[in-house]
Amino acid sequence: MPEINFDDILGIEKLADNLTAKQKIKNKYEGIGCALCDYSGYVKNINGKELMCSCQKEKIYKEIYDKANIPRIYLNNSLDDWNTRTDSQGRELGSEQKISETVYLILEFYVKNIISICNNRDIYIRHTGNIRTKLHSLKCEGRVGSGKTFIASVLCKSAIKKGLSAKYYDWSDLVSYLNDFEKKAELEQANEDFKNIDFIAIDGIEQCKYTHQMFNQNLDRLAKSRLNSGKPFVLLGSNIADASTGSGWASLLNRCFTVRLPHTK
Repeated sequence: MPEINFDDILGIEKLADNLTAKQKIKNKYEGIGCALCDYSGYVKNINGKELMCSCQKEKIYKEIYDKANIPRIYLNNSLDDWNTRTDSQGRELGSEQKISETVYLILEFYVKNIISICNNRDIYIRHTGNIRTKLHSLKCEGRVGSGKTFIASVLCKSAIKKGLSAKYYDWSDLVSYLNDFEKKAELEQANEDFKNIDFIAIDGIEQCKYTHQMFNQNLDRLAKSRLNSGKPFVLLGSNIADASTGSGWASLLNRCFTVRLPHTK
């Protein structure tokens, strides 16, 4: 799938040459453009063709990230911001630094191949003992501070940057849909997302002590919708396997390559 073409989306007109000084001041006040594009939102390449300025592209991306529910704390982060020496709370990892470096390499490989993975092509990864495993979805397990939300956010952003659709789900929100009959519309929307969106992240998964009798059935429905779509996902939490006893959830876990996240002692 090609990358997002912002020029086609917005239908560029010859605006940059016609901006008055008054209009530029108005644009600056309204947050349109930057000094690089002289507050027009557009720049010219060496051939004289008008292109959208990077400032406008970033603004559109942030709107897309917001619709994808990506936590705002990580809107400006990329995978390059992963710190292999400390956890997300700044604590030294010590001997776990090697684990952190391995996690970074796995995520880097995944991002590089995410378009192929979303198109269900055979992508393999070599890991412990030179074992070769097909890479589809990820299960990232770790304690508080191990970087789970960061990973979910940057993977969704990476998918969007490559022209794919993506959505971030917080487990607590998902549980509320699965347990509450009054949230049938939200559950139906989640089911459509699980069927159609290219990449999905479910963050903060843990075992729920108190759930409605329909919880496992509803979760299995979502899991099977995702499995039938053939699209990848990332599950992140501390007790992922214990979150449900349903067969659909078990099948979802079987599609995952497990990544143990680093933690401080």
